[in-house]
Amino acid sequence: MTGAYRAFGYFGLASIFGALLYGFRYDPAAPAGNYLLNILAYLAWAAVHLAMTRAGFKRAVFGTPEGSLFERQVYVLVAVSTWLALVGFHLPVPGPAVELPGAVRFAACVGFVLSVLAFFEGVTFSALDSLLGVPGSELSHTHGEETPLLTEGQYAGVRHPMYRAAIFAGVSSLFLHANAAQLLWVLLVGGTFVAFIPVEEAQLVASRGDAYRAYMEKTPWRLLRGVW
Repeated sequence: MTGAYRAFGYFGLASIFGALLYGFRYDPAAPAGNYLLNILAYLAWAAVHLAMTRAGFKRAVFGTPEGSLFERQVYVLVAVSTWLALVGFHLPVPGPAVELPGAVRFAACVGFVLSVLAFFEGVTFSALDSLLGVPGSELSHTHGEETPLLTEGQYAGVRHPMYRAAIFAGVSSLFLHANAAQLLWVLLVGGTFVAFIPVEEAQLVASRGDAYRAYMEKTPWRLLRGVW
């Protein structure tokens, strides 16, 4: 079971980039109403995703606001399953499309690869096991003091380098699939990362207190140095 769970979790994590690289469904003849249906479906997924990260939800369901391997496993199973369903069943949307020169598309491929490398910089398979809550691993990337606070490497430059890398991957994918459908989904996914940052940081301040406030003072930028 451990191997199956690990494979599922790895596939789910990689599928974020896989979906961006593969491209989302575009059809100039599709009904415009598909925009609304896709947005509603995505917001439903995001709402479940957000609710499961909240301390109140963890306390109500798991009895404690702190993270645990079992809580992380439930979260991964639900978040990945619903994300894959969203990717598999989203509807095509109409709108403009542009055929970009091959050199631009090649440069976008390079940018996409660099973004993925930045997302996984310094990450080992052991670290991924911890991130995904694979049985037998030590949990990482929780809001509580049960895991170390990351402040070195990329985290010394901005507070959310993994989110930044995912957003850069999305922007790169727009040059690979220069159409309205790709733009819609890049805005939805990227917008979720941006919107989630203040929520996540409020949780970190509530659980880590002065330690996270000191990190915020030392590293004032969230995503882009000199911008935000």
